[in-house]
Amino acid sequence: MFNTHVLGGKPLDSEIHFWREPTDRYALVDRFYRSQGYRVKAASTEALFTLHHIGQAGVAEIIAAARLVPQSSGHYWLRNLLVAKDWRAKGLASSLMQQLLPLLAPQGCYCFALPHLHQFYTRLGFDLEPEHCPDDIRQKHKQYRNRGRDWLLMGYRELAT
Repeated sequence: MFNTHVLGGKPLDSEIHFWREPTDRYALVDRFYRSQGYRVKAASTEALFTLHHIGQAGVAEIIAAARLVPQSSGHYWLRNLLVAKDWRAKGLASSLMQQLLPLLAPQGCYCFALPHLHQFYTRLGFDLEPEHCPDDIRQKHKQYRNRGRDWLLMGYRELAT
């Protein structure tokens, strides 16, 4: 799916590093989500990406995470893009996504965005209600909408030029 050796620990600056988490660390990422009030249990088939802050003692702390769930159509479903409360409004969600987008472009990626995040995803190159959305993603979105969720269907796909 993704080349771990290319991604592991890529520094964004001297203190923030981008990681593709190995499956043996998924419980730690789940714990990060729980510490932020989210109930998440990542499956081994997913790909988890994180930003770590490397503190003065050299200890790495997860400060942002995103889950990519592969779909039967070959596309990815972006779930739970989250930045720790103490680290918000510093551009970290954008930084994490900027690292992911080149990896997602060939297959395409879709998410269900909260309405107030429409412009955030648009700035990253996601389209609202994309025509190129595969049926498996579209059906999941419909199920969420039927349960009363007002999430927006957004998609990212690098189109051939």
